[in-house]
Amino acid sequence: MPLVRIAVPANGDATYRRQISEAVHRALVDTIEIAPADRFHVITSHAADDLVFDPSYLDVPRSAGFLAVHITLRRGRAPAKKRALYRAIADNIRAATGTRVEDVMIVLSENDSIDWSFGGGVAQYSPGDE
Repeated sequence: MPLVRIAVPANGDATYRRQISEAVHRALVDTIEIAPADRFHVITSHAADDLVFDPSYLDVPRSAGFLAVHITLRRGRAPAKKRALYRAIADNIRAATGTRVEDVMIVLSENDSIDWSFGGGVAQYSPGDE
């Protein structure tokens, strides 16, 4: 936990995708105390026609470098921690790849301990009457 899904433009190579993954993971570890070994990322590349976004929604100017980071994690972090996470992800991605911070969209989806199985058909965070 967490599970991170990252949608990037198709013009980035494997190094670019790895740099973004590392930037996001470093932010998770540094701001919300995710364990360094707790890394589950799914990265997908999308052609320009398949990565659809509004270029100015909420007065944020976006370019063809737009990418989306969707993080599913257990609920319970304070708003200040979430804000720090957003800032750290955007700043880390910019530092690693040169991507504009305006082009980094981040969404958190929270759930409960019972909503996770890390393998074997077992809810490791919520042991029960198996």
